[in-house]
Amino acid sequence: MICYNCGNVLTNSDYCSHCGMDVSVYKRIVKLSNTYYNAGLTKAKNRDLSGAADTLRRSVKLNKRNIDARNLLGLVYFEMGETVQAFSEWVMSTNIQPDNNPAEKYLVAIQQDKGKVSELNHTIKKFNIALDYAKSGTDDMAIIQLKKVLNQNPNFIKAYQLLALLYLKGGQYERAKKSIKKSMKIDKCNPLSIRYLREINEYMDEEKKTDPDKRMERRRNLRGVMVDREYLSGNDVIIPKNNFKEAITGAQSILHIVIGLLLGAALVYFIVTPARMSHLTDQANNVGVEYNQKIAIKNSTISELENQVDTLKTEQKKLKSDLAQYTDTGNTVASNYSNLLKSVNYYLNDDYKNAATALSDVDSKLKMDSEDFTTVYKWLSSKLSKRISEEAYNAGMTARDKADYDTAIKQFKKCIEADSGNADAIYYLAWSYKNKGDSKNANKYFKEIYDNFPNSSHYDTAKSQLNIDDSSSSGDNGDNGDNGDNGDGGTSE
Repeated sequence: MICYNCGNVLTNSDYCSHCGMDVSVYKRIVKLSNTYYNAGLTKAKNRDLSGAADTLRRSVKLNKRNIDARNLLGLVYFEMGETVQAFSEWVMSTNIQPDNNPAEKYLVAIQQDKGKVSELNHTIKKFNIALDYAKSGTDDMAIIQLKKVLNQNPNFIKAYQLLALLYLKGGQYERAKKSIKKSMKIDKCNPLSIRYLREINEYMDEEKKTDPDKRMERRRNLRGVMVDREYLSGNDVIIPKNNFKEAITGAQSILHIVIGLLLGAALVYFIVTPARMSHLTDQANNVGVEYNQKIAIKNSTISELENQVDTLKTEQKKLKSDLAQYTDTGNTVASNYSNLLKSVNYYLNDDYKNAATALSDVDSKLKMDSEDFTTVYKWLSSKLSKRISEEAYNAGMTARDKADYDTAIKQFKKCIEADSGNADAIYYLAWSYKNKGDSKNANKYFKEIYDNFPNSSHYDTAKSQLNIDDSSSSGDNGDNGDNGDNGDGGTSE
């Protein structure tokens, strides 16, 4: 493993001995990429080409310089009939590592065979033509083109899948199943092939239950009608002449028997037994593949059901959220409408104080879908904003005089929300924070006076407060201009 920064060979240390770069994370990434490569290699050997391609893509995504993984990914694509993707991976591989790269041999071998390159190009063109035929509804022409494609490229899995889909559309379930099984001999655990096979089996089982005659007729048409043969009767049997010569001696007969037994034993040992063992091995492998396919089908079904459950849960949460706006207590849509109607009613009766109070209870942050509601709310707010500001300002001053600084802060903020240009409210809000001991927020609002209201009578006091230590203060509380009152009736500390 080499350092990604300087190219020096790395040791067991988490730091490069040459440039000092921290390579601990880089090492873990490279090891994970190699792990994916080994898993992809195992899947490729077991003919799980789709799984191998997915695993190898993860490997090169983690480490684009993993040449072995990229070359193997190209081989997997080529085996699946995806020649363009295979060439892309090999070209990228040769660009990353121009020297001693097997991908160069793959490309040269294919390019030297000009007939092979031309055949691959024609295969891609014919598949695209077949795809256009299928999209336009000309299924017969699409099937003819796909058969030509598979004659030139017998490993083109997408062609098998499209052919099976066309057969399935035409009700030719046996042919569709045969086409899918051919694709699964190349890629045993292809998710799309497994899904098609499951659909075909469901259609065939349903047809077997509902219309068995139609199924048998289609199977006969597929195989062709057998011609009846004329059989010989018992009297027509011809007994051949005996052409064997009798043994000259008994010893020769015994010798022939012994030789026959030896030949039979040798035949059993060298031919029958290995063939039997090979057959048993193939049976075991086929059983394993069959179980893997069944597991893949079940996993696919489980994944689809889980996705449906997640979708339903998301819809349920959204519906609950929408319903909560109309049913829950507190600031809901219903209470917003009620408070707005109260405010309008008070306003029409010239009760501006209660109108402002009711309007302040409307939650303006709550999303309202009614355009009429928004229009009325904005109109009424513009009419009552001054009254709301005055009411909140007076309430804040009353609370400040009582040294209830929490209430004063709340009311002054409410006043500022209604009238952001009220410098007096900002000034007394700053003093409320100051008297409460919150110098940070006090300085924030003193600075707002200093920045935005240079003509205010409180400007000099705000400037003075910003330039002195928290332990001392000068200026007034707003009641005495700039005479230094801290808002509680005494001098500032």
